[in-house]
Amino acid sequence: MSNRPITLPSFTIRQIPVYGFPSMQAFTDFLLPDALQVHTGRLIALNAEKILTAEHNQLLHQILTSGGINYPDGISIVRSIRKKYPSSQVTRIAGADLWQSLMQRAGALSVPVYLVGSQPDVLAQATNKLKQQWQVPIVGQQDGYFTEAEVESLIQRIKASQAKVVTVAMGSPRQELFIQRCYEGYPDALYMGVGGTYDVFIGKVKRAPLLWQKLGLEWLYRLIKQPSRLKRQLKLLKYQGYHWRGEL
Repeated sequence: MSNRPITLPSFTIRQIPVYGFPSMQAFTDFLLPDALQVHTGRLIALNAEKILTAEHNQLLHQILTSGGINYPDGISIVRSIRKKYPSSQVTRIAGADLWQSLMQRAGALSVPVYLVGSQPDVLAQATNKLKQQWQVPIVGQQDGYFTEAEVESLIQRIKASQAKVVTVAMGSPRQELFIQRCYEGYPDALYMGVGGTYDVFIGKVKRAPLLWQKLGLEWLYRLIKQPSRLKRQLKLLKYQGYHWRGEL
């Protein structure tokens, strides 16, 4: 296990630290270079919505500023980094893609993985697909329907499993709050919040076409498919104001 100091370029957006990576491959190599050097800590996908939420959620703000590996999941964050730091070489690291890259590497290196979150049927399908597709050693799983009273026993099960990678699909900020508690009880693993990634992996939810992703329009595709997201998207105008006024 390793908790190596992060030496890759780091930036700040709205006083929130974020680490920039030139490619998905570089990030994966950093996190899982080999079976004996899994980087321990908390991976946190950073987007504009999460930064705005942290402005009024003190606990989330504390988590985002307490030494986790915040990476630019949202295209808005990438554009803000490029504006504030013109010489930076930063690419968007979509959480769903990073998770698959880590799972493939975990399978190749036989790194034990624990899955948390989502619906029971989705979790079961994701587990089976990971085993079949990449031979990922899944050492435990728990769907997202557990109570507050069950949290500590779940943390103890994760610890007892000796998992080195723990991924949590419960949505933000719930998954970040759970990961923080789990990390405090068992710091010897790499934790990652993955939102709806399990659903995407098994094909239950469809991502935007690749061209839309490359153009940074995945948010628009989601809005077209789910008009109910409009209220959430309108709130992001506040972040766009920060960006254009240079208040980053």
